[in-house]
Amino acid sequence: MNKLLRWKKWLAATAVVLCVLAVIAWHQSRSVKATQHYATISLLIPDSMSADAPEVEIWREAARERGVLLTPLGITEWMRGMNYGAPAAQQAVILPDTFHRNISDAAVQTLIDMVHAGGQAMVVQDGGMLDERGYYSKGSSRLSQMLGVRYGDYDSYKDQLSDYEEIRGAPSTMELLGIPPGRYLDAKAAAKLTAIDPEELAVDEPAFPSFIAGYTKDSQRFTVLKTDRPKGGPRILLQSSNGDVVASLNRWGKGQALFVNLPLTYLLERTDGIFLHGFLSYFAQQVVERPALLAAPDGIGALVLNWHNDDGKAIGFLHELQEAGIFDHGHQSLHFTAGPDVNTQGDGLGMDLDDNNDAQQMIQKLLSQGHSIGNHGGWIHNYFGNNASDDNADDFMPFLDLNNASVTKANCGKQPTEYSAPNGNTPLWTYDWMVEHGVQAFYTVANVGMPPTRLWLGKRQINQPWSFPVLTYGQVASAEEASFQKMPVAEFGQWLQQVARFIEQTRSVRLSYFHPIGAVDYLPAVKDYIDSVQACADRKQCQFISMTEAADFLSRRDQVQWSLQAQGDDDLLTASHPQSLASMAWTLPKTKYAAVRVRAGEAEVQGTDDAWLVRVRGGKELSLELRRQP
Repeated sequence: MNKLLRWKKWLAATAVVLCVLAVIAWHQSRSVKATQHYATISLLIPDSMSADAPEVEIWREAARERGVLLTPLGITEWMRGMNYGAPAAQQAVILPDTFHRNISDAAVQTLIDMVHAGGQAMVVQDGGMLDERGYYSKGSSRLSQMLGVRYGDYDSYKDQLSDYEEIRGAPSTMELLGIPPGRYLDAKAAAKLTAIDPEELAVDEPAFPSFIAGYTKDSQRFTVLKTDRPKGGPRILLQSSNGDVVASLNRWGKGQALFVNLPLTYLLERTDGIFLHGFLSYFAQQVVERPALLAAPDGIGALVLNWHNDDGKAIGFLHELQEAGIFDHGHQSLHFTAGPDVNTQGDGLGMDLDDNNDAQQMIQKLLSQGHSIGNHGGWIHNYFGNNASDDNADDFMPFLDLNNASVTKANCGKQPTEYSAPNGNTPLWTYDWMVEHGVQAFYTVANVGMPPTRLWLGKRQINQPWSFPVLTYGQVASAEEASFQKMPVAEFGQWLQQVARFIEQTRSVRLSYFHPIGAVDYLPAVKDYIDSVQACADRKQCQFISMTEAADFLSRRDQVQWSLQAQGDDDLLTASHPQSLASMAWTLPKTKYAAVRVRAGEAEVQGTDDAWLVRVRGGKELSLELRRQP
């Protein structure tokens, strides 16, 4: 009996050991597999955080919009994968700000070792700055040596660890980060259009001559951690006016580490997402050298021209613009405030679209030219723009309904799919109204300078209509604002020409907006702008596109599934779409790939100076063989 009991105990113990070993093996296999997502950047998240948490989804959505492959991965699972033998040289990881401040010493060392062995890392401001107990390290951040920048020195700075600073950089760097002309300014324009002290601008910084600006009267400042001024070592991409490192790239062993001293997650949550999107794209394409799915039809830069028609006088100016040939180019988006009043009910200054034959005929003319007609808010332009708020939906939503009914009637009974807010005023309830009324695209003064994007308001995403941020030149976005600043036509025109070049070179979609009255005042500059984009379109390097057309494309692009797999000495890119991949385009860096061959699907390959451009002509499937550089 005792022997039988001992035998049973031995069997039970053996079973427990085998189960434990099986669990360990499963974790090992799972961790290695998770860490070996080929060509996928790993977003390291806290173990306690769900992969569908809003903070994580902010990054995942940004990656989708930028055409970058990114996978959230719990940091402990990533560490196990590294410890179990995942190849370091294939690793590309991001340690994000705001929601991943606390990481262990072991995680820090794993990250440092991975980069030294050939991996790539992007560390965002306070990411990993605290240990697992929530304490700062003695002296500088534990990641300082790898990044080549001393920062996070709480012992020295205490509660003065950061400052609120302006940001400087070279124009070429700004544009690599997707920041368009006007969102960055040279010193002369910055001094004229912002409140930056001219004496401060006179500091000799030949490597950093441009300033990042917002759509405000004052210079835009950002929370930046205080750093040293490294001599040699990292390549400084951006710095503050005080000389603190804002972005740098450092060679560490066989790998590279990108340091971004900006709260990217925090900024996007507060409607300034151009920096998260820009650095994510820069890391993926310039540092890690990964393919990207472009966010413009056929990978061709596109200009969205959005016209806001506020009142009765607008139609006369539209006639002048028609005579000048402005609307003979491409598909544009024209939005109308349709009521009979402008400032107050009964003032009679509005368009009165229902009873205005001239306005109705103008809309028919614009429709015949292929343009899109949209709603410009709520019936009484200035009254709505100045008074609608989050708290008075019951009073002001009827104005949206009135405007929508009037514009729908003039639009041959078709409900508009585009919206722009009077004075940029978009109370929260208007987003729900847009969804209920089938709006696919709306103009916004949030995220200025960005391509079309899904708008985040804190941790809430407006996930149906696409937002179209406006382009700005400091505190100027439209021609009337230029006139308020007494800006010369030549200066306004120079900015527009810079935008046209930027759109072509970055193969991106951007929105410019005008009012007819301002465009007539600055007609030479506006006409030259449109002529430049048309010349670019004639070379098949640019296109005009309406907001609706762009939104349709982006929604269709959202359905693309694609991946990259190693295949011997080559890579294999495969993609699929439930309807058609037509108009999708990928860019692939020549620094990594010597040649590209279409294995399956309808696509053409074109070489540019620094990349391979693959445009898909049709079909649901695509397979590309990418030959790596020797």
